[in-house]
This record gives sequence, structure tokens and C-alpha cells, in this order.
Amino acid sequence: MGNQPAARLSQTLMGRKVVLMLFHNDLRINDNATLLKAAEIASTNNGRLLCVYVSDLADTLTKQTNKTPYYFDEMGRSRKQFLVESLVDLNESLQRLSNRLLYLPTDDLSTDKLPSTIDAFTQLCQLIEQHAVTDIYISQTADYHQNQAYKVLQHQFPQISWHRYSNNTLFAVMSSTKDLPKSFTQFRKQIEANHDLLNAENNLTITPMPKSLPPLPDDMIGNSVFFYKAQTFDKHAQHERCFKGGESSAISHLNSYFKSEAPSTYKVTRNDLDNWKHSTKFSAWLANGSLSVKVLLNRLRQYECEVIANDSTYWIWFELLWREYFYWYALTHLQKLFWFRGISQDAPSTCFNKERLEQWQTGTTSYPIVNACMHQLKATGYMSNRGRQIVASCFIHELGLDWRYGASYFEQHLIDYDVASNWGNWQYLAGVGADPRGCRQFNLKKQTQQYDPNGDFINKWQGNKISE
Repeated sequence: MGNQPAARLSQTLMGRKVVLMLFHNDLRINDNATLLKAAEIASTNNGRLLCVYVSDLADTLTKQTNKTPYYFDEMGRSRKQFLVESLVDLNESLQRLSNRLLYLPTDDLSTDKLPSTIDAFTQLCQLIEQHAVTDIYISQTADYHQNQAYKVLQHQFPQISWHRYSNNTLFAVMSSTKDLPKSFTQFRKQIEANHDLLNAENNLTITPMPKSLPPLPDDMIGNSVFFYKAQTFDKHAQHERCFKGGESSAISHLNSYFKSEAPSTYKVTRNDLDNWKHSTKFSAWLANGSLSVKVLLNRLRQYECEVIANDSTYWIWFELLWREYFYWYALTHLQKLFWFRGISQDAPSTCFNKERLEQWQTGTTSYPIVNACMHQLKATGYMSNRGRQIVASCFIHELGLDWRYGASYFEQHLIDYDVASNWGNWQYLAGVGADPRGCRQFNLKKQTQQYDPNGDFINKWQGNKISE
């Protein structure tokens, strides 16, 4: 990056730390060990703290190297809005702690310093150089491409100290990813035999929220092109939306959910296709880190202690273990998460077909239950777990399509997109993942009769075609 800038020399002489906290899927201030540790080290000798969110950091590098043909560029409207709301809430929280969120790439690139051709990675490098960053803090992630981007950035700045903390999982480490059980059932039995957190004597330890944050560098205070500016959405984007992004909304939903009777009936109602109260709906906030999974589990334990512990409350724990399994599965298999043959020895007998793919995307197949689910996804950015299994099974079996295009389309639109759970589940259903029974196919007629016997869901969503 050229000669050492004057700013770096000045910081070095003063012994002052300039810390960059690089947010990714940890968009909260509560139970965020990465933020707390970054604040603590930046407080040393009157240091400075940069809280940064980089949009599409991994995508920027992927586009420059080996972009895959099954990747869909533009983030869906609902997912984008949920992210914007999450960033707005995070920025407000940081401002209450005397700092604020910096966003790259900036939406306003009209200045001479930042011409519109500069991508997110280059902007980040310029920010690091300009402010002589000494330390970078990140949360551990199972996102292979994000980790590759971190490696490139670390190579670019070998003089900077990197710090990683566990923020997104129940367990900070596994004994060895090489020892990860080949199936979820084996994993669950192993965990419940050795680390049964649901029934442990004590709650999980929660990282305290910082009381305040060190300030931004002096030349950024009061005015910066990088200050986060929220985008606005028209009324059309509000169609059928129940989710609102951000830690504040996550905590509000957590409180209301566990004050209701819903946890005690979850196992019975979880397969409902369209009722807000019939499943937990925590997945979206967990996915981008607005909600801590440890906070959630502690609240579940409290509910079992104070209200009831039954098969339904256990099943919430069961689903959290699925999430945990896929995280370590993604870390174990790395780029194989995106391979056509997955982690299996044989490739599926499916292929790419543009016409059938478009029918599935637009909800114009010959299967009404599938069409309704796809319209729901396009309109809201959400689909029930049962709906996802139905449309994925149709995609792979009835339409005979390359499963990666389905996984990528979900990535584009789902507000609760999580790289490990999404791609792991698609591999599972395509028969190239962690399922020992191989490829799974659902009888679409039977699924319709069982989960939409009166046609209410189909009638509601068949006419709800939302275009991008």
C-alpha cells in the first residue's frame, strides 16, 4: 500500500491504538465479545475506535476471481430492507455509546476522494491506511468467502494485529472439526451426552454491554463521507412484512414470544405455512447477529424453569442444535459447501434449465403449493421451514434442477439467510450432504393435503405476485 503515512508514524510515536471493529454477522452491542474487546484495547492510551460495516466485501473479491454462474447479484428487497433496519438500529446504539457506524461502500461517492469506481474492499483499505489502524477485530464466522476476504486483507496489512472472538454459536470451539459427526443425529447425541446446555446447572455467560465506546479519530468527528445513511423504501416494499431488523426488534420479539404460550406448543404448530405465532421466528435476527443465540437459550431455559418444560420447548433447543451443527459443518467442509456434488462422492443427476428455473422463481410451475410459497418468499423475504422443504424438493425432483441455483436464490431473498444453514440444508435435501439416507423427495399432493387442506394458503398467495 505504499510508504508508511504520516498518520501511522504519529500514532506509533504516541503509542496510541487505532482499532477497527469490522462488523459482519454480529450486528448488536449486547453479548458481543468482539465489540467489548475492541473497545477495551482502543481505550488504552486514549486510542480511537472505528466501527465499520462493509457491504459485499466477499462478493467484491469473488467477482474479481471466479464468480459462479449460479450466483444472483442483487439482494432481494425484503432482505435488503431487513439489513438496512438492522444497521440503523446498530448505528443508533453505537451513537448512544459515543461512537457511530461507518458504512462501506458509501452510497454517496460524489467526492474527489472516493470516485464511484472504487469498490468496498478498496475503500476499506484506504480507510485503514488513512487512519493508521493498528488492530482489527472480527467475530468468527462459518462464511467461507468472508474468511477468504479476511485472509486477503490480512495479507495486505501484515503489520496489523488481528483478533477473533466467538459470537455466533453456543460453543466457542469444537474439539476438532475433523471429528464432526457425519450426521446431525450423531452430533445431537454427542452434545446432549457431554454438553447439555439446555439442562446445565448454570446459564450461559453473557458478555456485558460496553458502558461507552472510545471516540472516532479526530478528523472524522462531526463529518465523514462514511457515516451510515439509511436508505428509504417505498410502501410497496412494506407488503406483508412482519419482521423488522435490528437488535431492539429482536429483544422485543424475544420478550413477547416467551411471555406467550407459543413455546409450549411449538412442536405441534411449527409446520404451519403462514401463521406468525406458530414458529419462533428468531432465525432472521440470529442470522445477522442482531440476536445472540446464548441470550435466546438462556431465555428458553428460564421459560422451562418458570412455565413449562415439554416436547415443544425441547424442540426449540433441537432446532438450535441444527443451526449449531451446520455452522461447524460449513467450517469443516469449506468450499465443498458450494460444490455440485457437495461432500458426497457422486454428482446428482440434475442440471440447469433456464425455463424451469424461471417457472420456479416466479411461482408459475404446475404445483400450486410451490407457487404459493414462492410468491410468499418474493413478497416477504420469508418462508416457513416446511415451505422451504416443499419447494426445494420440487426444485430438485420434479423440475430436475441444479440445487445450487435454488440455494443461491434463497440467499438472494431470505431475510434469515445464513450461509451454513442455507447451503447445508440444500445439500441435505439434494442428497449430497449430511443426510445418511440420501436424497429426500416430498409428495407434493400429500404435503398440500396435510398442510393446506382447505387451500387457504394457496388462495392467499397465488395472487400475490410481487415483482422486483
